[in-house]
Amino acid sequence: MDQSEVIRAELEKKLAAYEKNGDSKGKAEILYEIAKLEIAAGNQEQALLMLMESYSRFQKLGESKGHCFAGELLGQLLFVSGNREDGLAVVREALRGFTEMGMIEEAEKTGQLLAVMEDHVPD
Repeated sequence: MDQSEVIRAELEKKLAAYEKNGDSKGKAEILYEIAKLEIAAGNQEQALLMLMESYSRFQKLGESKGHCFAGELLGQLLFVSGNREDGLAVVREALRGFTEMGMIEEAEKTGQLLAVMEDHVPD
């Protein structure tokens, strides 16, 4: 079992516990982490589904920080999967959120990401 499989097994265990306990925030956090593993493994479709659920849960809970982090990654995946306008909109929303929360480094990083994405949109 390689390191990513061990990490994934641990995350799956936590996910099951959060589901059993009805912990929506915990589930959103774990879905975000598993989605990152799915991206690293090249499973974009699975990651997209997990990120959409994570993003939605953070939004419903009013968890701005989680919503922004999940949104930044969700926006990138949407963009590369051909949903460019949706992807840009979600990343712009993440940028606004990071800025409003005063998370300067994240806002700068997300702003740079957004600029690169906008440069790759056909006119």
